[in-house]
Amino acid sequence: MTVLVGVATLAWGLAVWLLIPPAGAARLRAAPRAPDAGRSRWDVWAAEVRARLPESRAERRRREALMASVPVVCGLLAVCVEAGAPARSAVAVVAATVAEPVATELHGVGQRIALGIDEPAAWAALAAVPGYRAVARDLAQAVARGTGVAELLRRHAREARRDAVGAAQARARTAGVYSVIPLMLCFLPAFLLLGVVPVLAAILGSALG
Repeated sequence: MTVLVGVATLAWGLAVWLLIPPAGAARLRAAPRAPDAGRSRWDVWAAEVRARLPESRAERRRREALMASVPVVCGLLAVCVEAGAPARSAVAVVAATVAEPVATELHGVGQRIALGIDEPAAWAALAAVPGYRAVARDLAQAVARGTGVAELLRRHAREARRDAVGAAQARARTAGVYSVIPLMLCFLPAFLLLGVVPVLAAILGSALG
């Protein structure tokens, strides 16, 4: 009985550790004191659990679409800013131009600013969108300092395009490697049956005969 209780306790402890790692537990304890603590302890815990769950196909497509939109969005924002529009106006124009899912994320930035949230904080919130962490950080800092953002956006657009090309090349190399496996599975048995087996049979026949 004692052994069963110990095993059950160990299994429960392992399950808790898998769902809430030490870093996640620390964040849960610190959540009520966080400066942006608008979320409850349950919301923070649920976010930790979701982060550990396998990504669904729809979530993967959304993440890939958001990451692919970075160069286009940064380029359009740069064009608007160079035309004389402030960043807070440019984001509304670009949000009305691009497709989902990034349009919703950009609309969110514009709505935060319209509601009176500090503009650097509104841009910083974009860091939660896949692919936009560095863009959000640099934009928030530039807006807070009052410096120009056009060249910054152009640089992020170039870097995002370069990263996309590198990722495409890596996928192409991986596809080439994986395409060899079916060929091996098809030709290796035929090679063994037609090339190796007759030789072995002839050697064995000579040795036994």
